[in-house]
This record gives sequence, structure tokens and C-alpha cells, in this order.
Amino acid sequence: MALPLSWEEETCAYTGNSSTPGGERGSCYHFAMSGKSYQVIFEHFTSLLPKILVNGTVFARMSPGQKSSLIEEFQKLNYYVGMCGDGANDCGALKVAHAGISLSEQEASVASPFTSKTANIKCVPHLIREGRAALVSSFGVFKYLTMYGIIQFISALLLYWQLQLFGNYQYLVQDVAITLMVCLTMSSTHAYLKLAPYRPAGQLLSPPLLLSIFLNSCFSCIVQISAFLYVKQQPWYCEVYQYSECFLANQSNFSTTMSLERNWTGNATLIPGSILSFETTTLWPITTINYITVAFIFSKGKPFRKPIYTNYIFSFLLLAALSLTIFILFSDFQVIYRGMELIPTITSWRVLILVVTLTQFCVTFFVEDAILQNHELWLLIKREFGFSSKSQYRTWQKKLAEDSTWPPTNRTDYSGDGKNGFYINRGYESHEQIPERKLKLGSQPTEQHFWTRL
Repeated sequence: MALPLSWEEETCAYTGNSSTPGGERGSCYHFAMSGKSYQVIFEHFTSLLPKILVNGTVFARMSPGQKSSLIEEFQKLNYYVGMCGDGANDCGALKVAHAGISLSEQEASVASPFTSKTANIKCVPHLIREGRAALVSSFGVFKYLTMYGIIQFISALLLYWQLQLFGNYQYLVQDVAITLMVCLTMSSTHAYLKLAPYRPAGQLLSPPLLLSIFLNSCFSCIVQISAFLYVKQQPWYCEVYQYSECFLANQSNFSTTMSLERNWTGNATLIPGSILSFETTTLWPITTINYITVAFIFSKGKPFRKPIYTNYIFSFLLLAALSLTIFILFSDFQVIYRGMELIPTITSWRVLILVVTLTQFCVTFFVEDAILQNHELWLLIKREFGFSSKSQYRTWQKKLAEDSTWPPTNRTDYSGDGKNGFYINRGYESHEQIPERKLKLGSQPTEQHFWTRL
């Protein structure tokens, strides 16, 4: 026996203009159904279920099992489902949903990961804002740690090429005073007070995140290589490990980095230190300020988080690290230079280093804020190149928007037996319910399924 499903005008409520053409009304209607209607559609009209759920708005008088089933069907369409409940009959749905919110501290609070102290749904926007802020913060820390490794790798690779390396205190300042403190406080920025009309990127392999890391890596590579090569062209430059006499003549205060070694003939040979060099002195402030730069631009505030200055500890640590780096760069204290294993350079060269890092900050900030985080620009790019979401509900929305016969009105559909098309039991309906056209086809059982359709 086939079950009938009657479509009447009042089964779908139109919210758009009544003059909208049939082929363009794919999003101006809403479906509302009870638990019994949902159960019939779920069991006998499975092919209709995704079409109805995409534009379903009200689901009322549903049993606990139906609630859980409804959430699972939404999840099959690639929806991220949230559920609010305040009773024991909501426990199953709260557990199945991606984000379950208990509106009471009774039985439902055991099954849900979130419990609201306010017994209404005002907590939902707050939870969404906090979730988005946490996601953006996590991705920000991930991007910072990735860039930290890339920046340090580039500088170390350039120095190893010249058989040089950073000093212990130079690494200590970068790893502890900056990176460790940034990772501990970067995620402390609170969520923005207003809920944004769109969500942030939800995948690590999204184009904005990958492009951000790639472009920042390119900027850092260009600046470090340029500085590494340009310092060799300066008239005051000398290769310390080859021309130790040049170094000792001009930098006698740093003879402590040299050591004496006796060769097999018994003669003393001067072994210069591999840390003290103009390349190291040039690259260390550039990379250190670059760490501070990426930490700042990856801590973007609006529209998902509050401005960076509201995170007082993080802002203070960034300013302190930047001030310390600039102080070391421009100080003329021999104690500081000896401790940090740097070589004093002329003032114009230090100013040039600061200008280069400031320029890199401006370029990086503009690219990150005006291009990579520009939601309207990405939407335009998607439209121009025809990119669309691969989620099931997006696919269904597109199909239904192009279907002029959807939603059906004043029509009766029948469920099928799954083998021989569709079968109709005339005893199931009264003669008043069966259209005259249907009665005329009684002598043609083999062609009955052409009249009925889902």
C-alpha cells in the first residue's frame, strides 16, 4: 500500500513578493511540520526529506527520537547543528548536535557540553561569538608558530651558508621573551560584542590562511636575503672569520670571542668566533622585529574579536619586546653588545634596518587586512571564477532555486515500493480524494506510475 502526501497551498508559507516568477522563488518560502509529518516523510518519502529540510523553519511536537533523527539528517546535509533544550527528552538531541546547550541545570545539562544560566535562547549568539573568536585565535597562534619557524629557518640557513649562527642570548630573546609570551597571551582577546553576518574560515587549508603564510614567508625571505647581501657591499664591512686583523683593529673590545689553539707544530693560531659577524648583527634585529610584526597582524580584532589593545597583557608584551629590540639596536653600551654578541655599526645602518622593518610591517599589514581578510573581495573572486560550496545543502538550494515546479502545490504524491515503480491502493482513499483523471487510468496498471511522482 502506498501512502499519499498531499501538497496544499497552506503547506508552504511564502515570505517574498507574490509576483515573483515560479522559477525564482527558490528561497522565498518556508516549511513547517509536526513530528508525525516528519516521521511519515522520513519513512516513506526519503527523497523528499532533503528538499524539505533545506527550507524547513518550524519543527514542532516531536518525540525525543525524532529530534535526534532530525539533527542527524541536517548533519548529513553538511549543516553545523546547534540544539537548545531544557528537559530529559532533549538529552539525545543535545548529545548528537555539534553544539548542545542546556537551558537548565537538570537532566539536560548532563548530556550537553554547554549550560546556560539564563533559561532562554539569548545564549546562542553569545556562544557563536565566543566560538568564532576561539577559532580565529587558534588559527592566529597556528599561523604565528608556522611563521616563527619559517623566519628563523631562513635566517639560520643564510648564516650557515657563511658558517655562522646566532648566539645563545639572541635565541633566548626570540624564543622566550617574544615567542613564548606571545603564545601564552595571544588567545586572551575576548570576542567582539556584535555578531558578524558571516563566519571565519573553518579549515587550516583554506586559501586565506595558506596565502597569508605564503606571502609573509616571501616578504621575510626577500627582506632577509636583501639585507644579507647588501651588508656585504658596505665600505666598513669585513669578513671576521677570514680577516681577523681587520676586526681586531676596529673592534678590540670583542677579543674575548677569540681563542688560541696550538697546531701540531706547536705554533699558536687565532681561531675567530663564528657568532660575531656583521651578518648576524644585521639579521638578528630584522628577524626579531619580524616576529613582533606577524604576532600583531595575526591578532586581528574586528569582526570576530575585540581590538588588540583590549588584550592588555599581550599589547604590553609586544610593546616591551619592540622597545627592547630597538634599544639593543641603537645602544652604544659595550656591555650590551658583548652580552648579545653583536658588532657596533654606524648609525645610518641601524636606521636603515629600522626603516626596512617598518616598511615590511606596513606592506604585511596592508596585505593581511585589506586583501586576505577582505570578505567582500573573496566573495567577488568566487563569483567571477564560479567557485561554489560543495556542501550538500548548498547543492540542494541551487537545484531547488532552478526548479520551477518546486515547491509543489495542490498535488498528491505517493510512496513507492522500491521495485516496480509506484503502486496505488484504491481502497486507501475515498472517491472524493481520487481525481477523475486517476480513475480513468484504472485499466492501465502498467502505466500507473507515470501519473504519480515524488
